Amino acid sequence: MPQRKIKRYVCVRRGLGCPALSNFFILKEATEVEDLTLKEKLGVNEVRVSGYLHFLSGESIKENRCGRYFQCSLRRDFIDINGEPRHDYLLMRTYDPQIEETLCSLEDGAPIYIEGEARSSLGSGKMYILIKSVTPLS
Repeated sequence: MPQRKIKRYVCVRRGLGCPALSNFFILKEATEVEDLTLKEKLGVNEVRVSGYLHFLSGESIKENRCGRYFQCSLRRDFIDINGEPRHDYLLMRTYDPQIEETLCSLEDGAPIYIEGEARSSLGSGKMYILIKSVTPLS
């Protein structure tokens, strides 16, 4: 009988040394974990996360050497290991005016789904999510 290869998705945890980002998991299509090369294991930098839109107080439009960007955060509510409610605020940025327009059209606290990349600021080293797409959830 011929051997069938079954496609499955391997869940790769990407903490990137940041406690706020340690809950992100990456899905990669593979037949076995061993099918991932070291370069693939180290090259995964995708973020898919949902939460509640939170506008930052103060200046939300800034500029750096890459251009003008809009920043806000994503509030994640869950119960921590001690059974206490926890609220994490994940910083997000976008250079895309269409994504900025979509975010600004939503109310503070609106549920959203984000796809992007985990990055760190060149100047301060702060971790943030570079938004590639945003989907409002209803």
